[in-house]
Amino acid sequence: MPVRDDFNDDRQRVLDASDIVRLVGEHCALKPRGREFVCLCPFHDDHSPSMYVVPTKQIYHCFSCGAGGNAIDFVINYHKLPFREALEFLANRAGVTLTPPKRRERGADGPDDAGVSKAELAAVNEFACGFFRAVYRHETHGKTARETVGRRGFTPEMVESFAIGASPDRWDGLVAAAQKRSVSMAALKAAGLVKERSASDGVYDALRNRLIFPIHDQLGRVIAFGGRKLKEEDEPKYLNSPETALFDKSSTLYGLHHAARSIQRENVAIVTEGYTDAIACHQAGFTNVVATLGTALTARHAAMLRRLCDTVVLLFDADEAGAKAADRALEVFFAQPIDVKIAVVAGGKDPADILAEAGGADLFRSSIDSAADALEYRFERLRERLASMGEAARARAIEDDIQRLVEMGLAKLSPVRRRMVVQRLARVARIPEDAILSAIPQAGSAKARVAGREDAPTPARGPSHALEHALGCLLAAPTLAGDLAAEDRARLEPRAIEAATGDEALRAIAEAVEVGLAASPTDPDDAARAA
Repeated sequence: MPVRDDFNDDRQRVLDASDIVRLVGEHCALKPRGREFVCLCPFHDDHSPSMYVVPTKQIYHCFSCGAGGNAIDFVINYHKLPFREALEFLANRAGVTLTPPKRRERGADGPDDAGVSKAELAAVNEFACGFFRAVYRHETHGKTARETVGRRGFTPEMVESFAIGASPDRWDGLVAAAQKRSVSMAALKAAGLVKERSASDGVYDALRNRLIFPIHDQLGRVIAFGGRKLKEEDEPKYLNSPETALFDKSSTLYGLHHAARSIQRENVAIVTEGYTDAIACHQAGFTNVVATLGTALTARHAAMLRRLCDTVVLLFDADEAGAKAADRALEVFFAQPIDVKIAVVAGGKDPADILAEAGGADLFRSSIDSAADALEYRFERLRERLASMGEAARARAIEDDIQRLVEMGLAKLSPVRRRMVVQRLARVARIPEDAILSAIPQAGSAKARVAGREDAPTPARGPSHALEHALGCLLAAPTLAGDLAAEDRARLEPRAIEAATGDEALRAIAEAVEVGLAASPTDPDDAARAA
């Protein structure tokens, strides 16, 4: 069956109107390198920039995992969208009018087990968001919600920007509105917005009499909702939408679509623990703030943030619960190539409460600026514990801490960074570095390197596949080296290969190839023997 001309025309017009550098730059922190740009690849566990964006060709390519393509491919792979949705997103972004599809291809946007597609979920979420916004503005039904927002001191601009809404104090407010508009009840149920009655037929609203916070993805699409109670007697205090094909709370950060550009500009992300804290920070001018959704930070959160910035500041309370949360966060970020700091909010107050006070913004900024390095924060508490211990207890505590660091991924760190951690621990424990190293049999061993990589997501073809292939070509035909651009030769240097892959064996092969090429660049047999 021939491909429609208008389909190809739409695709090309969208690609012509989409700047790949700007698109990728909205999702990853790009750095110029010659005529190209580089960044951490978002499609594998990248620890040094291996993805290149080429403006002249309007493409991206990762030299480690092999991911690549054009602007449409990037949106499809990054946001897990079907082709049509990715095309529509880029078209709306660039102001391109698409040809209406002649027919709906069933399954094109991935129906779930209930037969509800991602597009249908997105549509009912947008409908519900509009409904909640209308209720908030309603003279009667939105009065309590507006009073609650007023007490928090949020401006109308913040209410509008974050699309804050309200649900009515009744069981069928959203249901009735959906029925009038012929909105799919199956889709509303799949989105977790309505629930089936247990004692009779029909459905009822899942969120009732609550202040509503729409949750967006990085594209700005509404993917879920959070609801805060308006009556003191209602429980729980917060309700979130259930996870769906669109919403995974372990990989979603509230406010990220607002904060992403600011995070890149500041090269710092500030993470709070609540909707109102994040909104209050944005209102006070701290626009690089996001919030978790009632869950602990996860490796997926860490991966999202490290693609946008080099430093993450985590806000925690100055109590035992805050200390435990800081430890859990350090465990998540420890093996990531990103600096993590812990900011303790003065007086144990929430950021929103501090920012509402006179001079609160200055106090908040001071807390951020004086944030302690997360590992130093951990070691300082270890130092305090060791000070009151006897010799045997000190030894056990130090050994336990070493073992915990190993479990957190000490063996996966680069040799330089691992040594820096050991030096800091040695200072805290007041023992020689060699004693620490001897207690870490995994560090630097081949066994540890293999074990350390088991946790990392591995591309289907392996992170070093492209480099292995290139080295193999040079072994087979050394004369190809003369055809390589300077940038490509640089990527095949032994140190560059180890930095990109962490694979010492591959570096050794690169060194052998380098020796072989220097000795006889035109003789493939000599190069092969050198390897």
